[in-house]
Amino acid sequence: MNLPHEKPIRFANRILTSSEKKIRVSCIFPFIPSLAMACEAAAQSSAGFAEEDTAIKMGFLVSLKDVVLEKEMNFLEAVVEIEKTFDFGSMSEYSFELQNNNIVYVTGKITIALNEE
Repeated sequence: MNLPHEKPIRFANRILTSSEKKIRVSCIFPFIPSLAMACEAAAQSSAGFAEEDTAIKMGFLVSLKDVVLEKEMNFLEAVVEIEKTFDFGSMSEYSFELQNNNIVYVTGKITIALNEE
């Protein structure tokens, strides 16, 4: 994945599955993740939608909505399933779930704005 992040704040590891509207991304954390880390993992995972685009773009997390910690996290590896729900120019909204062993731990929505320079 093409991300400017480096360890220890790079969580998105690799794309597991991909379609036009939904992707699944493997994420690895340096320690048991917080809710903020789960949201950042979702934001990083959204970069998977731009894998085909060769132009380098900087994305910014501009909002979080309806974020819920469904279950306390106690693992280092997870899967983020993220679905594009809305596009408006350079901004996109995504719904996401952070899962471990097919159990959902975090749900929510994020909005990402791309810098269009």
